[in-house]
Amino acid sequence: MHKLLGALALTTGLLVAPTTAQAAPTPSPSPTPAVKGPCWAGSWTVTKATAEVVGKKHNFFAEGGAGIKATFTREGKYVAAHFDFRTSAPLTGGATFKLKGRENFTYTFGGHGPHTHGKVALKPRTGNVGARLERSGGGKGFDGLLRDAVAHNEDLGAIPRKGTYTCVPGKSLRFDTHGKSGRTVITIRWELTRSSVV
Repeated sequence: MHKLLGALALTTGLLVAPTTAQAAPTPSPSPTPAVKGPCWAGSWTVTKATAEVVGKKHNFFAEGGAGIKATFTREGKYVAAHFDFRTSAPLTGGATFKLKGRENFTYTFGGHGPHTHGKVALKPRTGNVGARLERSGGGKGFDGLLRDAVAHNEDLGAIPRKGTYTCVPGKSLRFDTHGKSGRTVITIRWELTRSSVV
């Protein structure tokens, strides 16, 4: 009988303890962070761009591009890229690229997990705004709409095409693209930093 009462008291204590704990005030939870998209999403500013082109008709290296504004937004399985060249420096060297105005293109971005790296590819006939490209030196030049240059492989390093991206959340984004136009090999690198929220 004594053992039974002790067991009941112990059981009662076990049952009461959680109820008491539940009744105690709980500390205020820390604010829930906003749900973030992929690392590459949002607004960026180019700090440095380079283009290396090697071929029979074109052979040059150019760098510059500081101040190009780029915004990447997911739209379904694609990514909308908005480029603003209005306050950017040209790329210069063995060739000169002068980019003017604004343009939208459609890309695909691959990647896993937090999307800090993956593949990127431009859909070439998707420009729809009206930025212009003046490319001189290093062989045959081009002067016209950027979207026409891209559609006919005449941009020759002006903007990222097919390759990879690497992203440091909230800090930096880099595109490394490498491809061919006929027998001409084109290597493009863009280094970007996160734009300040205004």
